[in-house]
Amino acid sequence: MDKGRIISLIGGLILIVAAFLPFSYFVDGLYSTFSIMLAVLMNFTDNSVMQNFLLDINPSYGMAAMILALVVAGFFLLVVGGLLAIFKKSGGSVAGPAGMIVLTIAVFLYAGGLFLGYFGIGFYLGWVGAILCVIGGAISPDKDKNKINVSVNQQQNVTTTGTPLYSNQSPSNSQNNSGMKFCNKCGHQNTKETSFCVNCGNRL
Repeated sequence: MDKGRIISLIGGLILIVAAFLPFSYFVDGLYSTFSIMLAVLMNFTDNSVMQNFLLDINPSYGMAAMILALVVAGFFLLVVGGLLAIFKKSGGSVAGPAGMIVLTIAVFLYAGGLFLGYFGIGFYLGWVGAILCVIGGAISPDKDKNKINVSVNQQQNVTTTGTPLYSNQSPSNSQNNSGMKFCNKCGHQNTKETSFCVNCGNRL
């Protein structure tokens, strides 16, 4: 396993853990993105609970709903980004940072500014994981790209030499044999002026 793949793997694990750790002060205490997402999904159909929840977040229902939507989306981006980084490095380097950006915007809209003391350990770990995923995706070699380059080089070799790489026949041999006739019965090599095979007498 290459170094970039290991870094992506560590970053993905950190992203998933960060989604369940205390993220920031929200409403009346320090909450994780998981607990907020769970509260939204569990009470989504209860209008009275959701109205009180939204009013606690912001006097404007529209702004409060947008903040909650960003938190829920950020949670899923962290988890999906973490899983992609574990199993496929390139996906984690996009979804993980996107999740942290979305969550940072949500906290900014809720608090009216970014204060370092306002955040929990989940916020800082989330950014560490996102940065590790980006670094791992950037320095890890792209195997698919290497395969494409090898295939292109093989095609160029075939085009320039006129013979496939696996062929034992060289260009000089093909030019020397161009003036010969081969008997379709016994396979004997005859000169091009010959009408009958000198070996078996078959008509050429």
